[in-house]
Parts: sequence; C-alpha cells; structure tokens
Amino acid sequence: MRSATSYFNGALYRKTMARFWPLWAGYGVIWLFFIPLNMLNTYFSRYMSNAPQRRLLISAMNLPEMATFGLYLAAFFAILCAMAVFGYLYNSRSSCWFHALPTRREALFTTQYLAGLSFLLLPQAAVAVLTAMIEMAFLPMEHWGAAMSSLLMWLLAQSGVVLFFFSFAAFCAMFTGHILALPAFYCILNVLADVIYSLLDGLFYEFFFGYAGSPGTALIVEYLTPAHALKDALILYGSSEEGQRFRSPGTVAVYTAVGVALALVSLYVYRRRHAETAGDVVAIPLVRPLFKYGVSFCSGLCLGMFSAMFFGWTDGMAVLIASILVWTVIGCFAAEMLLKKSFRVFMAWRGAAVMATVMLLLCLGCSMDLFGVETRVPQADRVERLDVSLDLGYPDDSGSIYSAVLTDPERIQTFIDLHRAIAADRDRLDEESGSYQTGDDYTYLHLRYTLKDGSTLNRYYDNFPIYQEETALEGSVTNLVKDLYGDRELVSDAYGFEDFLEKGRLTGAWLDRISNAKGEREYNLYLDDYARELWDAVQADFAEGTIGVRYLFNQTEDRLKNTCHTDLTFSLTAYQIPDGAGSAEISPIGYDVDETITVTLTPSAKHTLAALEKTGIFEEGYSLSGYVDSDSTDPYPATENW
Repeated sequence: MRSATSYFNGALYRKTMARFWPLWAGYGVIWLFFIPLNMLNTYFSRYMSNAPQRRLLISAMNLPEMATFGLYLAAFFAILCAMAVFGYLYNSRSSCWFHALPTRREALFTTQYLAGLSFLLLPQAAVAVLTAMIEMAFLPMEHWGAAMSSLLMWLLAQSGVVLFFFSFAAFCAMFTGHILALPAFYCILNVLADVIYSLLDGLFYEFFFGYAGSPGTALIVEYLTPAHALKDALILYGSSEEGQRFRSPGTVAVYTAVGVALALVSLYVYRRRHAETAGDVVAIPLVRPLFKYGVSFCSGLCLGMFSAMFFGWTDGMAVLIASILVWTVIGCFAAEMLLKKSFRVFMAWRGAAVMATVMLLLCLGCSMDLFGVETRVPQADRVERLDVSLDLGYPDDSGSIYSAVLTDPERIQTFIDLHRAIAADRDRLDEESGSYQTGDDYTYLHLRYTLKDGSTLNRYYDNFPIYQEETALEGSVTNLVKDLYGDRELVSDAYGFEDFLEKGRLTGAWLDRISNAKGEREYNLYLDDYARELWDAVQADFAEGTIGVRYLFNQTEDRLKNTCHTDLTFSLTAYQIPDGAGSAEISPIGYDVDETITVTLTPSAKHTLAALEKTGIFEEGYSLSGYVDSDSTDPYPATENW
C-alpha cells in the first residue's frame, strides 16, 4: 500500500474549533451587530425619515468604511487566536503530549494554523452571507450589483488583513516558549521599526545641530509598521453613490502575500523547534543574541535619553552619553535574566561591554558628525523646491515671519548660502556646543528641501544667535540675514501685500496702541471709512522704503527712533465663487473678518501720516505711540503728532 504524508488532522481541527468556540463566536457576534443587524435596524427604524430602501442602500454602499475598524479588531483577535491554538507550546506537559501524538509536526502546525485562521475567516464569511441575504431581500434588483460589490470589497480587504495579522501572530508564537511573552513580542514587533526610528531620530536631534528628521526614512518605517500602512491603504475615495474604492488595494494584497510567507516561515521554524523550550522567553537559540542585544540597544536609547531629559542633563553631551551607556548595560543584564530565568547573570559582562562599546562609538560618531549630517547642504541645481520659514525680526507685525515655497533658483541659492554659513559656524551657534557664544539677539530658520531625485532634506535652526559687530562682515550669518531683511520683495511677500486685495473686499482699518488726549493708550480705534485711502498710502510708503523696514536687533537706536509702537491693521472679507459659476461671478461672504494685515507705523511714513491726518484723529487729541528716546523710562511714550 502506498503511504502518504498528511498535512492536516481533521479530528484535531474539529476539537480545536469546539474547544475555543467563545473566540470565534465573540468575533462573529461583533460583526453581526456592526453589519447585518445594523442594516436591519437602519431599514426598520421608526425614528428616521421615509425611504427605508434608500437608507439601506446607503448603508450597504458604505460597508467598505468598516475596514478601518476591522483592521484593529483583526489585530486584537489575531493574537488571542494564536495564543489559543498554539498555547500547548508553552507548557512542558502539553507540549510533550501533543508532540507524542502519531501526527507529523507539519500536520500539527497546519491543523492548528488553519483552525486559528478559521476562528476569524469563517465568522466573516457567515456575516457576509447574512448581509447578502438582507440586501437581496430588501433592495431592488437593480441595486444588487452595487451592494454586492461593496460587500465583496469589505470581505476581501478584511480577509487579507486577518490573514496577515494572524500569520504574524503565529510567526511570533514560534519564537517564544512563554504565553505572556507572545503578546509582548507581537505588540513590540508590530511597532518596532517605528520605535527604533523614533529613538535614533531623538538621538540625532540631540547631537546634530539643525536636524529635523529624515522623511525618506520615515516612509520606509511606515511600511514596516503594519497597522499604519494598512490604515493608510484602507482610506476610501469616492462617494457612496458613485462607488468607493480603497486608497491602495495593492498594499493590502502585498501584506496578504507577506502573511502567506510568514506562515511558511513559521512552519519551517516549528519543524526545528525543541519541545524542551516550553517556558523559555525565547525558544530559538539563534534568536537569543538578537533579543539580548536588541533589548540592550533599545533600553539604552529609550531609558538613557528619558533619564537625561527627566533630570535635565541634555545640556551636556558627556552626561547624556553616560546615561545611555548605563542603561545599555542594565538592559543587557535584564535581557540575560529573562533568557536564563535567573538573577545570576553577571557572567554576561562581556556582552554588556560589547554593547556599551558599540553605543559609545555610535554616540561619539554622532558628536563628531562622522556622517556629515550637520554639514550637508544641497546644490541649488539639485533642488526642485524649497519650503522656507524665516524670522524677520522687528517690529512684531504681519511682516515678522516669512513663509514661502520657492522654485526660483536664484532665490533658493540665497537661502542655501545662509544655510551653508550656519553649518560652517555651527560650533558657535549651537547652544549645545562647548564653543557656543551668546548673541545680541536671536532668530530662526526652517528649511525643507525637495530634491529632484524625490528625496527631502529638513533643517530647523531654532533660536540661533546673531551679533551686531558682524552686521557688516561679508559672508557672516548675521550679514546674510541682514541682506534678507533688506530684500523688499521678500519683505512684501512676508506681509502678503501683493495678493491681499485679490482675496476679497477691504472692509476695515483700525489703530492699536494709540495715545488719547489723556495720555492713555487705546486699542481698536476704527477708521473703516478711510480703509482704502490708508491702504494706498501704506503701499506708497512701502515702495519708498519708509514703512515695513525690518530690524535685526530690538534695542538699537535706529530701531527705537524710527519705529512707532502704534499698529495699523487692515481687514478684508473673502470672496466666494458660487458652485458652477465663473470667476467673474463672485460675492462676499457676510461681513466677518477673514484675513488681516498689521503694519507698524513709522515717523517717516509721510503718505500714511497724511492719510491719518485727514481722518481728524489728531485734531481729537490722539497721537501715535512710539520710541523717541532709547533712554526713556517709559518703553512706549507718547510722541508728537507726526
């Protein structure tokens, strides 16, 4: 008689299904309430408007929206099912009993794996059948195709998600011999890539001046974090009437294929797993060093940086490095205790010393910038666009922050020159550096390069110093910042003068911090009737360079004598283009203020002062508040009428 190798045991499958019926029954009941019973409730509800078939059709067409909820439900139930069907591996007696059965290991694994997968797939299939029956019973025949298509769309996506997460849980189950370690490994490995990236990102942030993350690496990390990638893939597009579709069904298909691959790898590991490892935290000898050094690495970075921040030790790199090394060693010994199930682990000092050395080299390499992170500045011809944000100093009005998206190579080159100067002078500008030199004032620069090869580069220089004595020093950081402050086109963009009136209708103007006849400061002195005349006057003064002048330093004689403390604010009501109308058919949206521009007045803005004179406020005893004397005890003294 010809013999054959069996990869499935029907009796064991039925026994497992019967033994753990609360799991698959509970999973099925949840879906029963969320889909078919909810649809029936929608159809027969007495508290909704008429057209129950319409309500039922909308509910049926919106079924794919349940995939996001199903993602988290599948991730939760997958680990419970894996703990149930592979629980015999974590007790010596049950492990020996199972493996003493006249059944090959391949049959044991396949039977239990299919049983656990059936806990999730069969209830979904039953719910889908019930839902289809409801749709066919209560919907007109012409809507069956659309409703069934949405139902099938949900079922396929949910089944793919279930297959991946259960296979991943089974994969984790093969590497541990402890029932409590399984959910821990499952949760950790699901987010491990994101955790390691966050830890390294935090380390680089501490060591690299201006470092603001690596978006390209983050994209890879997203795909290595299943819940995050699948959630993005299951985002829906389109309306329920026209038919919805997932953002990336290909991603779900890839994870489904990965689930099949993980099942095969799990079978391979199961065949070589020793029954005597029941009770061990890590059951596979080859994985034990990876576990020990992985725990050491993560605890060193996580707890080391946390301790340094908790006690305020981040100001000194030496203390931060010492904290990381201490927790690296502690993590190594803690992992050894878990592996050996004993506190006598001091002989593991060699491994701890190796990990401490590795972490020390990593920290020293970062502190010396061996990777060239701090000095990396792209060439202008490689930059496709530059998102920039720059502090434009004083006065503190609408022109104090410049934010723009640049594509002009010459303009991009201007900021690249500043970026290069900051990188070259980083030892003096970096507050964490031993050569740091305090400045006469401080500013910030945020840069996000999008390169032509699709990669990105972010640099955030927050609160770096500038020096008065270097204002005229060619090529210095302060000198380059001053040149940007003097670029009238750039300053105009910061205020938003060019397209302000294109956004709507100018509806108001008012003065803030203006002194009345009693010498008291008032706010919101409205001059709405003169809004357009004042706007034109401000534009004329800006063109002549007598208003909107930016200053690097606040307490300089030039700044104090040539800037008022009174602000002039303009408001507009935005335009709305009615649906289906052309650009000429525009109408204002009510009278709410949608956008404002605030300009600090100056004593030399003759056009604006003349326009204010026409309003009659000076005849009523009002005067502009300004800085007339840098030695004055009153920081905002009232001035003469200009």
